Amino acid sequence: ITINHVFSFTPGVGQKLGQSEEFYPANIFGIPSRIASEDVAEATESEVLSLGFGGEIIVGNSDNLIIDGDGADFTIFENVFKNPINGRLFKEPAIVSVSKDGISYTEFPYVFASLEGCAGTHPTYGAADYCDSDVSGGDSFDLADLGLDSIRFIKIKDITDQVFANQNHKYFDYSLSGFDLD
Repeated sequence: ITINHVFSFTPGVGQKLGQSEEFYPANIFGIPSRIASEDVAEATESEVLSLGFGGEIIVGNSDNLIIDGDGADFTIFENVFKNPINGRLFKEPAIVSVSKDGISYTEFPYVFASLEGCAGTHPTYGAADYCDSDVSGGDSFDLADLGLDSIRFIKIKDITDQVFANQNHKYFDYSLSGFDLD
């Protein structure tokens, strides 16, 4: 099951890729880009939506709850790729929060220095089975980590602006522009 509904979207500043009515919201529904990998950066407007610096989107599946099961319960795909110049992963992170009612949100814990726990930190492998978090890439989240049995809402809040503001951050890059939801 994939997301099929945007409950709200507040674009951030800067990058506007995929935000026009011609592409959005269709560009974030369905499976991730089939060509995406650590070696191929998916950057077509029909496939990704840039949140921009500080942007926030709340998504979900209007027909189904996300239920806590064994292991990861959902995966968020972003345009993470290996920089061909320096060989480092190009990461544009976001904080992930979830809710049952769309009012009270619980944030997944994260570490800003390493970006562990954020979305936007692992490449997407679009040719793999997107339902299998062991091979699909992206960043997977387990509701059991928060003590929740189910959710309907997923909030993705870009924090790339904070990485960009800190030239000493491990993942600083002059070309950072904000989380790109695939």
